[in-house]
Amino acid sequence: MKPEQDLLDTLVSARDKVRSLRGWNSGPERVYDLLRTATKLRTMEISAGVMTDLPWESVLAQLVVWHHDLPVSTGTCSERDAAEIVLAAAAAQRLDLLEAGMRSGAYQVRMTRGDFRVRHRWDASAEVADMLLEHDARPARVPELSAVERQWISTRPVGSRSSPPPEVLHAAVQRAAATIEAYRQSVPEGQVPDAFPLGEGMTAGDMISVLAVIMGIASLSEQTAHRLSRLEATLVLMPASQLMAVIAEMSPNVSEVHQALVVERLTYRSGRSCRTSPLIRHGDVVIICPPLVTPRTVDPIMLRSAAHDSRRFGRVGRAQGERAPAWATWLGATPGTLVAERVPATRSDGRSAGDLDVVIVDPVRRLGLCLEIKWPIEALSLHEAMKVENWITSAAEQLDRLRGELRAGTATAQMPPDWPPFDAIDWTWCVGTPQQLTTRPLPVPDMHATSLRYVQALGTPPDLGALVTVLTRPDLPTEGVHFDVQRRSFPVGRRQVHLDALQVRTTSWRPRLG
Repeated sequence: MKPEQDLLDTLVSARDKVRSLRGWNSGPERVYDLLRTATKLRTMEISAGVMTDLPWESVLAQLVVWHHDLPVSTGTCSERDAAEIVLAAAAAQRLDLLEAGMRSGAYQVRMTRGDFRVRHRWDASAEVADMLLEHDARPARVPELSAVERQWISTRPVGSRSSPPPEVLHAAVQRAAATIEAYRQSVPEGQVPDAFPLGEGMTAGDMISVLAVIMGIASLSEQTAHRLSRLEATLVLMPASQLMAVIAEMSPNVSEVHQALVVERLTYRSGRSCRTSPLIRHGDVVIICPPLVTPRTVDPIMLRSAAHDSRRFGRVGRAQGERAPAWATWLGATPGTLVAERVPATRSDGRSAGDLDVVIVDPVRRLGLCLEIKWPIEALSLHEAMKVENWITSAAEQLDRLRGELRAGTATAQMPPDWPPFDAIDWTWCVGTPQQLTTRPLPVPDMHATSLRYVQALGTPPDLGALVTVLTRPDLPTEGVHFDVQRRSFPVGRRQVHLDALQVRTTSWRPRLG
């Protein structure tokens, strides 16, 4: 058996053992017991100043998924049994990372003295670049607790479970709304417009208004837990009717129909993702888990919760595609160039061969850049990042097919008037996405890929030649200078896995021209 298949079988076996844990022999209230145990451990870490790379939001999401996927019994889930399941969920994050990387081809596996040695198959520099550019896109300042909120937290009686008064809740919602806006404005490639259609007559502005209420409640709860060391206050439990009443009061400009639609889309069900449907329904109660509700992910939450219904995905995808002109706007600032969008290509019989999404030409130097633009929803998980990689691969193949017809003369690009002839230009071919670079080698020769976030970080290029140079030979973080590849070891079943892991040394890297 090949090492890769041996390791995959070992991972499947380890995952199957989770089903046999004693804690699953409990009633439907176990979802609260599991989340309470996990958030308690997370809050203890924060209170103790412990730094960990464990993605708690992924652990919490895993617990919710397991709870919904496994049969419900009767009785309570003890704290000890809940802790055992939480530890299994933490271990599962490594297993999922490992399996996703193997199935995508990103890892190569060898056997070393009976253990698995797993290394990166491709250069990890692009992945580090994305990490650093994402860090740089976060707002430098977000609103702090208001005096009203701080006063309420400091005077809250020990053991009190009363809801905050209206003035405190209003302050929390206003702070959440300002925080959401700060994150959305900081995104260099632009945010979803408030008028963006999310289906059934609802707009992004409607959803943001309701999300601000939910995030305000979550943030106030989290701040209370940390400041008073009240671990039980980390989770929010509200009757569904009470949550809807609060939303109605705080979002009067959103119709009741759309308020209910937002809550329905944000409520987790099997087949959905906790990262974009973070509300957990438990009977007549809604559980709000603060780590799952973060303002950094508002746009992906809106888009993915709208698109998880296949009937709405096409509309959302088309609306996303309409954001592609941001590329032409940025490229148009390059001195001495001409820019065009949607340049059609026709065959000799008049049929369409497709079009070139964005074309930029230096008419003097006879240099040109053709971009195939894809605008997928931002990835919030490794699984989603792999889907974006697949988008990039398919886009490269799509552009290569059109390039082949243009080179063979079976199709002709209808260039704008007064532009140089297509055949007189030295072309560079590239796929563009909003945020994500690709680590995977493209399947066709002389094809490149980049992101709008990456090129914007370069600043305005002095000319098209400088831009082409950095696209064909991108400036990326250097191993040993900006990041290290370290070996992380952990058990899987009876064996050890030694996995390459990225350790970022600095957040000051930025790509440079020339």
